[in-house]
Amino acid sequence: MQGNKTRAFTLLSWLVLTALLVTSLGVMPASAQPTNLGAGGEYIVLFANSSIPARAAAQVQAAGGTIVNEVPQIGMLVVTADADFPARARHISGVSEVGPNVMLTLDLPAERIVRDDLLVEGIEDNDLYVAYQWDIRRVGGDADTWAIQKGGGATVAVLDTGVFAAHPDIAPNYAYGKDLVDITIELPPGWIMWDQGGPQDYNGHGTHVAGSIAGAITSGRIIGVAPEASIANYKVMIAVITDENIATGIGFQSWIVDGIVTAADDGVDVINMSLGGWRYMNEPGGAAAYVSYVRATQYARQQGTLVVASSGNSALDLTAIRPVFHVPSGTPAAMSINATGPDDSLAFYSNYGASETRVVAPGGDISNMPLSMCLSAYSPLNAWAPGAGWVFSIGTSMAAPKVAGVAALIYAQNPGISPAQVEALLVQTADPVGDPGFSAEFGHGMVHAYRALTADRSTR
Repeated sequence: MQGNKTRAFTLLSWLVLTALLVTSLGVMPASAQPTNLGAGGEYIVLFANSSIPARAAAQVQAAGGTIVNEVPQIGMLVVTADADFPARARHISGVSEVGPNVMLTLDLPAERIVRDDLLVEGIEDNDLYVAYQWDIRRVGGDADTWAIQKGGGATVAVLDTGVFAAHPDIAPNYAYGKDLVDITIELPPGWIMWDQGGPQDYNGHGTHVAGSIAGAITSGRIIGVAPEASIANYKVMIAVITDENIATGIGFQSWIVDGIVTAADDGVDVINMSLGGWRYMNEPGGAAAYVSYVRATQYARQQGTLVVASSGNSALDLTAIRPVFHVPSGTPAAMSINATGPDDSLAFYSNYGASETRVVAPGGDISNMPLSMCLSAYSPLNAWAPGAGWVFSIGTSMAAPKVAGVAALIYAQNPGISPAQVEALLVQTADPVGDPGFSAEFGHGMVHAYRALTADRSTR
């Protein structure tokens, strides 16, 4: 059964449930205690054995719920109902967890549009911005690597705010776009729906990510880590303007989980999620929110897809804050990616943790703004700086796509390779940074494309 894209529900009734990516203040995010469930809303219902029983629809209806979407691959239903539904639903045969369909919001530490006075004339006979892409070069994105492999034949799914398909840096490698969101949701008072629907990017974040992964050499102004890999656009967040006049992106967990499973079923090689939120396992419904991500990322891995996710921008030791989890990066089947600055130090905003960190990649910092930031493509349809096609930004959102790009090169170089083998190669060939050996901040080191492509197979 497909989700009803015409439904509407009140976003305001879920604001206290929201698991936000908080700013980089180094403090615990505010609890998402669901104090206003009396308003009702959407719920995630998970069944045991990752399958939906034949009588589930009738039983959900009898419990006062209406199914608006289902993801049978992981035994998940999305249900609209009143505040008392969770208590009733737990008596449905086979139900293992019930919890709110949590919202998350994009949060980047800083963004800047490209300034004309920074342009360098004559770079490769064009006004290319590659001179500012220190982050791409740091992970081996250069001529030596591309002489071996450019990523042709590999596909990376970008689960984000959409991708501006006509962008000159994106268009040569854009494969397709799928819309998994619902723009008919009722926003809080004073909020504006900037999004116009469809897979198009009205925020800019997804286009920035896509450019870092696979900005083409043949056109545009920037180059991605895997400049011939294909970009598959799965829109799981929408562009809004808040009552404080902040242009941002919001998305619900069910949209993201659906995107993970859909992309895996479509056979993509890599899923990049430069997004995330907090799940509180000691609060009502917390387990449903976490387990649905666990199942979705594990399903993707079983389908042959590597899942890469940003670790978040709260400067927290993720191992030390249990039972709070950052998801989807904190699921066992996802690679959690921390961010570094131009000097290879851990970025001031980046989360970290020995239990989750695999490798790191450049996310930029504010030590020499904007040149210490990460430059990539941007959607000119954005509300923050309408018409801007390139933006400097920082965050773990900028680190994850570098890892996804290197993974795409590995997939292209090694047809038939498994996600476990790709992850092992990324880890084994990482460039050491920080103290010798594994660390909570840097994991196994800085991901590096050239080292991964030239590694002896005996080390895999």
